[in-house]
Amino acid sequence: MLFSNPLAARVEADPHQVSLVGKQGLQYVELQLPSTRHSFATHELFNLLSFSQIEPIALRAPENMALGKVPLNLEDWEFWLETAAELYGDSPYRYFICHGAAVTLNEVFDYLDARPRDFNGLHDYKTQYVETVIQQLNTLENVAQALNIKLLIENAPMSGQEYFEPGQDWIHPALRTPRHLLQIAEATGTGICFDSANARITSHVLSYMHRSRSLFAAATEKEVLNATRTWIDFYRELKEHTALTRLSFAISWGDTPATHHIPFPEGAYPELLAFAQLLHPELPVILPTGNNKLKEMMEPLMRLKMR
Repeated sequence: MLFSNPLAARVEADPHQVSLVGKQGLQYVELQLPSTRHSFATHELFNLLSFSQIEPIALRAPENMALGKVPLNLEDWEFWLETAAELYGDSPYRYFICHGAAVTLNEVFDYLDARPRDFNGLHDYKTQYVETVIQQLNTLENVAQALNIKLLIENAPMSGQEYFEPGQDWIHPALRTPRHLLQIAEATGTGICFDSANARITSHVLSYMHRSRSLFAAATEKEVLNATRTWIDFYRELKEHTALTRLSFAISWGDTPATHHIPFPEGAYPELLAFAQLLHPELPVILPTGNNKLKEMMEPLMRLKMR
C-alpha cells in the first residue's frame, strides 16, 4: 500500500550521501557500485554502511558493467557478487540490480546500413540485444544463486543524459517496454526492479509517437503500437515479476537532472495514489536521491500518508 512499505534511498558509495539517509530516519539503501572494483575494499563498504547504521537492500552493478553489448567480464561480476554476499550477511534483502547498455544512434544506423534490404533490421537489432542480455543473465544467475543473491533487471529510460545535445546521442535500444522485460524474466528467472520515472518517460514518449504517427528514438512500429499508455499500466504488466520499486517522477524526455528521478509534484498525487493501490505492502520502495534531495523525495509520501 506504499505508505507502510519498507523504504530505502538510492545513493552512491559516498559517506556524505549515506549519512544523509540515516539522518532522515531510513534504514536501507540501494548502493550504486563504483566503476572500478578497486575504489572500495569490501571492509570499507561495510564500514561505510555500519557507521551510519544503514543496511543495503540492493546493490546496483557498476555503470561500466551494463548488459547487452560487450562480453561479460565474469571476473568482475564474481568480485561484486561475492562482495554483495558479504555485505548482506543474513539480511532477508539480497538484491543485485543489473541494467542494459546504451548505444549510440550511429551504432544502430551502421547495423541498418549493413542490411539495406532488411526491412525488419531495427527489430532484429533489438532482438539480438535482448537475446544477449538473456544469455548473460543466465550465466550470472549461476553465480548469484550459489551466493543466495537475487538478480534483478531494471527498466530503461529512453536515452542517456542531455540526449539532444551534440555528441550525447546515447539511447537505450530495449528494456524500455514491458514486452522485452517479461521475455527476459521468463527466460532467466531474473526479477525486475521497476523504475517509475523511466516507465513514465518511455510510456509517454512511445504513446506520443503512436498518436503522431512518427517513428524516431530508434523505436520499431511494434514497440510503439504495444507501448503502455501510462507508467502505472507499465507496472501492472510487470507486477508479478517485480521485486523492487524505484519510485520517482519524470517529465517529458527525462534527459536532465531537473526532469528525471525528481519528487512527485502535487498535481501527480492521483498517480501516486493509484499506484499505491497496486503495490504489495511488503515490496521495498527505493527513493532516488540525486542532488541530495532525499527530504524532498519523501515529502509527497509523508503528505499523502497524513491525509
